[in-house]
Amino acid sequence: MRKKILAVLLVIGMVTGILLGCSTGTEEKSKGDDKQETSSKKEGYTIGCTVYYMTEFVTLMAEGMEKKADELGCDLVMLDAQQDAQNQITQIENLIAQKVDVIIVAAVDSDAILPAMEMCEDAGIPLVGVNMLFNTEEPYHYVGPNDVLAGELEMQNAINEIGGEGNVVILEGPIGQSAQIQRLEGNENVLDKYKGKIEVLADQTANWSREEALTLVENWLESFSGKIDAIVAHNDEMALGAIQALEAAGLTDKIVVTGVDAILDGCNAVKDGTLLGTVYQDAELEGSKAVQKAYDVLEGKVTEKELSYIDMKWITKDNVDELLKTVYAK
Repeated sequence: MRKKILAVLLVIGMVTGILLGCSTGTEEKSKGDDKQETSSKKEGYTIGCTVYYMTEFVTLMAEGMEKKADELGCDLVMLDAQQDAQNQITQIENLIAQKVDVIIVAAVDSDAILPAMEMCEDAGIPLVGVNMLFNTEEPYHYVGPNDVLAGELEMQNAINEIGGEGNVVILEGPIGQSAQIQRLEGNENVLDKYKGKIEVLADQTANWSREEALTLVENWLESFSGKIDAIVAHNDEMALGAIQALEAAGLTDKIVVTGVDAILDGCNAVKDGTLLGTVYQDAELEGSKAVQKAYDVLEGKVTEKELSYIDMKWITKDNVDELLKTVYAK
C-alpha cells in the first residue's frame, strides 16, 4: 500500500495538472493509445487531499486515508505540497477547478492556509483540516493530535530523566505550523515549572528533517561542548537525526533524546535505548478519521464544525512492543 501511494505522489509531483482528475487507482495511458479504457473511478465521492510533505508519518496517514476511502467507495486524489504554502494554495485551487466533492488539508502553514477556507466556501466544497490546525477563530472541521499534550509529555519525561535540572536544546518543527507552535507551547508549559533549574541553551527548527537535525545537533555539540543534557525534538525524524550526531560523537549514553510520532524507526530507537521515549500519534487512525469526517459531512451526518482530537500516548521500552508487534508487524 505504501509503495502504491508513494508512486502516485511521485507522478503527481511532476504532472499535477494531468492527474488531478484521476483516482489513485487509474493507470496512465500512452499518448499513442487511441482506445481509451473506461475510467476506474468508483461510484462515490471524490476526495481531494493536499499534505505539507510526505514524511514517514504523513505516508502512514495517507495509507489510513486510502484504506478508509476504499471502504467508503470514494476516490482519493493525494497531493504533496513539498513544504511550499503557495504551492498548497495552488493545489487547492486546482482541486476546486476539478470539482472534487470535499478537500482535506494538512497545512504547510497555519496562517497561509486561511484563504483556502473562503475559496472552498465560495465554491461550495467542504474543507476538513487534518494533523495541522488553522490559525483562526472561525469554526472548521478538523481531526488531529493534541500537540500541546505531546509537547508536555516529551519535555516532562526528558526533565525527569536528567533529574529535574540541567540544560536542554529543542528541535522545532517548521515555524508557523500548528504542530510546531503547540508542541513548543507544551514544552514551555513544563519548563515554566523548572525556572532556575532547567536552561534552554538553544531552540531552532530543523523542519521535520532527519538530515537538518543531524547538522544542527552537530553544531550544537560543538557550540555547547559538554553542556547539553537533553535534546527534545518535535518529531521522531529530527530525534533520529540528533541520535546520529550523538552516535558520531560517542555521546548516546550521555545525552537524553525524546521525540513525537512513534514512527517505526523511532520505536526501534526506543527499543534499543538510544531514544528515551516518543509520543504515539496514530497516523493511520488520524487519516482514516479525517476521511470519515469528510464523508460524514457530505452525507449530512456531521453539520457542526468542530475540532476532534485523537489520543496521545507516551511510548518507552516498557510498552514499545505494543506497537512493534501490532501497528508495525507488517
